[in-house]
Amino acid sequence: MQNYSRTRHSALAGLALAGVSTMGIEPKDFLLFSKGSLALKPQLSVSEAFNDNIFYRNEDKVSDFITTLSPGLNLQYGSHDYNFIDLSYTYDRLIYVTENSQDANQHHLGFDTHFEHSRLTLTGHDQFEKLSNPLGGGISFSGEKVDRTVFFNNYRLEYELSEKTTPYIDILHSAVDYQEGLALYDNTTVTGTVGFDYKAFSRTSFFGEAYYGETWNDPNTSILADYPTAKFIGGFVGARGNFTEKLTGSLKAGYEVRSYSPSDLGSRGLPVVQMDLTEQFSENTILTLGYSHRQLESVQFTRAAYTSDAVTLGLLQQIGNEGRFRARLNASYGHADFDPSVDFDPNHKTPVDRTDNLISAGVTLTYDFKLWFRGFLGYNFEHLNSSTPVVLSYDVNRVTIGVTLGY
Repeated sequence: MQNYSRTRHSALAGLALAGVSTMGIEPKDFLLFSKGSLALKPQLSVSEAFNDNIFYRNEDKVSDFITTLSPGLNLQYGSHDYNFIDLSYTYDRLIYVTENSQDANQHHLGFDTHFEHSRLTLTGHDQFEKLSNPLGGGISFSGEKVDRTVFFNNYRLEYELSEKTTPYIDILHSAVDYQEGLALYDNTTVTGTVGFDYKAFSRTSFFGEAYYGETWNDPNTSILADYPTAKFIGGFVGARGNFTEKLTGSLKAGYEVRSYSPSDLGSRGLPVVQMDLTEQFSENTILTLGYSHRQLESVQFTRAAYTSDAVTLGLLQQIGNEGRFRARLNASYGHADFDPSVDFDPNHKTPVDRTDNLISAGVTLTYDFKLWFRGFLGYNFEHLNSSTPVVLSYDVNRVTIGVTLGY
């Protein structure tokens, strides 16, 4: 009863903040501070969720109510129309009603930059997260909470050689550092890309690019074997921009060769494809479609490379004429085809194949009570099916209701 009370009171505290305007306090007095080119925006989100399978199990499922308190702060200098620096931080406090051992603190830090000078343009995105929760999506730990630190950095430098031609360099770094003692590999990938963009039409460009990268996997426990370093090289050709008056996005296709060190592990080549399209049917209806075909490595099983196919679909529908009420539908399908491995055999004797299918679908309703006060209600379903009993298949249903304060 005590746990339920703290959860309920946390949610009510967030809702109480929404009524400050009724006490003569204007929202801009505490939700927006600006001076010249500098803007500071405090934010707060409070949500209550019901999850019917918090440990991603196929048997002995455990359900729970989870309260999430998420205060945050956004600092912006400059204008998004030109040069700017954007720094954001969000803290999550996760509170479980029954499974108190899963209570956790999470941190999210983001840094976006955009600088233009003469013909040069530099764009950057940095993301740092400290996360703590059970893992799904094909990583099976029978519900154990996993602490991890996530890094993502992406910088792109462009030079406008002419009105139509723009060469560029792109550097990407991503890493996941799991807590010590778990049978997981820390994963780090660095990729460098050189390319050019040719503006064939006023709003459409063709581009070509070549890239080289490496992936390192370091064990977090001595029971894990050494993981070979993956080296990959490839190239793309594609188009991006406005394909019609209402269809925008990018399409690219190419080929990648991936090899491993030591070299006696051989190499493999594979076509790679990426597509991101947006169709605006009307002012109130927007459809997004994404697809990718690529090669990756497992962070749980040694020398387990796989081919990934992922499809995403989203529909945003404005309801009514005021623009306050929105419905967002999302669906995704991921198929992972792994190379044969003895790790997928429960007896660890014979190499066996493994395929995973991950399906997710959901709907979220959002209503803007005020410009600075939004409420939301969502439902999400997730299903994983794996061909090997080493990985637990599961179904998860989540229902979430909450409010967000902030500009």
